[in-house]
Amino acid sequence: METTAVRLYGKNDLRLETFPLPDIREDEIAMEVTADSLCMSSWKAAQAGPEHKRVPDDVAENPIIVGHEMSGRLVKIGAKWKGTYREGQTVTIQPALNYRGSMDSPGYSYKYCGGEATYVILPPEVMLVDALLPVAVEGMYQAALSEPYSCVIGACHSMYRTSRADHSHEMGLKAGGRMAVLGGCGPMGLAMIDYAMAGEKRPSQVVVTDRDGAKAARARSIFAPVAKERGIDLVIFDTSGTSDEFALLKDASAGELFDDVMAMVAHPSVLELGDRLLSFNGCMNFFAGPLNQDFYARLNYYDVHYLEKHVIGTTGGNADDQREALALMERGLIHPAALVTHVGGLDASLEATLTLPRLPGGKKLIYTHLKCPLFALDDLPSLAKDSAFFAELHGIVSAGRGLWSAEAERWFLGHCAKIAEDPLVPRMAK
Repeated sequence: METTAVRLYGKNDLRLETFPLPDIREDEIAMEVTADSLCMSSWKAAQAGPEHKRVPDDVAENPIIVGHEMSGRLVKIGAKWKGTYREGQTVTIQPALNYRGSMDSPGYSYKYCGGEATYVILPPEVMLVDALLPVAVEGMYQAALSEPYSCVIGACHSMYRTSRADHSHEMGLKAGGRMAVLGGCGPMGLAMIDYAMAGEKRPSQVVVTDRDGAKAARARSIFAPVAKERGIDLVIFDTSGTSDEFALLKDASAGELFDDVMAMVAHPSVLELGDRLLSFNGCMNFFAGPLNQDFYARLNYYDVHYLEKHVIGTTGGNADDQREALALMERGLIHPAALVTHVGGLDASLEATLTLPRLPGGKKLIYTHLKCPLFALDDLPSLAKDSAFFAELHGIVSAGRGLWSAEAERWFLGHCAKIAEDPLVPRMAK
C-alpha cells in the first residue's frame, strides 16, 4: 500500500511525498485517513524540529508524518485486534497516548502515523491505551474536531478550587460561576466557549475577549443564540481599541471578578491580566502553549497567598475527554462547524501548516484524498462567480448559515479532484 503524506525532516523542513507503507504486523492496524484538522501544535513541531519534546532526534533520517486531529476508516486489522475492531469502521484517535510514560504521539513521533496522509499504520500502543475511538457522529470533520474539543474539555475538568473545611479540591469549572476566556475567538477559544455552555458544570456568565473585531463578531453571531437558549450571560468584547481591559471586564462581572479564567494566548500581558481578574479561590489555566522555553510573566504572590488563587496549565486531553466530545456532538450540544473557516485538499496542507500563524480565521480542514487549494468559507461568494464547482458548494454552505456541514462534506468529497486520479507532484518547503 502506498501513502501520500506531509513528512517532517527537520526545522521548517516539510515534504509532501508518496512512499510505500510496510505490511502491518499482527499488533498494528492500517487506517485510511479522510479528514485532518490542522493544529498550531503541528506548526510548533515544524519550527522546533528535533528540539521538540515529541519529535525524534533522528527525524532527518526517519521523517515523521505530521497532523494529529484525524478521522477515517480502518482498512486492515492485525490478527491481535480482530474481533475488537472491524474493517470499514469509522474512527478517530486520541494522540496523547502517555504509553508507559513516553511522550510519543501520532503526528509528532511516528514514521507511519500522522493525520496529513492518505493511509497510515496505527502502532500497537494506540490500541493498548484504548485511544482508537469508534465514531457515530455524522461528518468526518466532526470526528476530526473531537480531538481539539478534548483539549478544552480536559482543561475545564482540570480547573479546581479548595475547601478550608476539609482541604479537598473541587474539580471542574464552578457551576453557576463567572468565567473569562482571554483571547478567545480563535478556534480553540471557540471550542472553549462552546463546551463551557454545554458541559455538566456551566457558568452563569462567560466573558470573552479578542483583539480581532471580525472574529469577535463571528463568535457572537454563532454563540449568542445558544447562550440565550441556555440562560447564560455571554459577553464577547472586541478589545482592539480598549486601553484598560481589566476595568472593562471587571465592569462586565459587576465587580465580582472571575472564578475561572482561560488564557488562550501565550503573551505575558494576557497572563498578568488573568491573574488580576481572578476572584477569591479562583483558578486560571494557561491553555496556550508558548514556543519559547524561556517564557515568563508576573504573578502577584500576595494574592496567591491571601486570596488563595490557583494557576495551572494543561496540554491536550485524554481518551475520556474525547469520548465526551463525541457524545456531546451526537446530542447536538456542541457546534464543531463553528471552528471551521477554511477547507482544502492534501496538496494545500504543507504550506498551510508552515504558515498557520499568519492565516486568518479558525480551523483549516484538510481532506487528505483530495486536491484543492485552501479556501475560506467567507470567500465562497466571490469564488462562485467564476466557478460552477464553488457555486454549488456556496449554495450548500449558505443554507447552513455559512458554516461547514456534513452535507457540504459529502458534496465536496464527491465532486473534488482526487489525488489517486490526478497524482501530486512531490514538493518540499525549507
